Amino acid sequence: MSANIVKLLLIAIILTVILAFAGLPLFSLINLETVANHQQFAWGMGAGALIASLLTGIILLIKPYQLPIHKQTLFIGNLAFKSSERELRKLFGQCGEVFTIRLMTDKVTRKPRGYGFIEMEKNGAKRAIAELNEHEFMGRDLRVSLANEPAKQDN
Repeated sequence: MSANIVKLLLIAIILTVILAFAGLPLFSLINLETVANHQQFAWGMGAGALIASLLTGIILLIKPYQLPIHKQTLFIGNLAFKSSERELRKLFGQCGEVFTIRLMTDKVTRKPRGYGFIEMEKNGAKRAIAELNEHEFMGRDLRVSLANEPAKQDN
């Protein structure tokens, strides 16, 4: 479980206990003296749990927790010059979630260069390599492999 989710759960539990103990003296204000202490504590725990879960829900609505997504960039070679992002997204989308597609073009003529890069979730990328490398697409056999990650430059 993620550390952020564990922190939210601990905060909710702590709020529940604090509200339960704080609720004991408040029961006299709302005429529940006839209820036994352990029942008052149980009511306090229930109210505290409800309030804590509502607060946690509000926090998650304000700042939703997003699971880290492991992305992988694929090199796609031997593309037909008429290939489009839409067609590639449809093809590679069968293997997993596609985040970005970059088709390389000549800087001067703006004509396609026949290769590109696709950023996918990691498991989908592995599946795409296994299933789509040397797969016939628009009359050409695709070359699908992991892209070389650019070297990070220290400034």
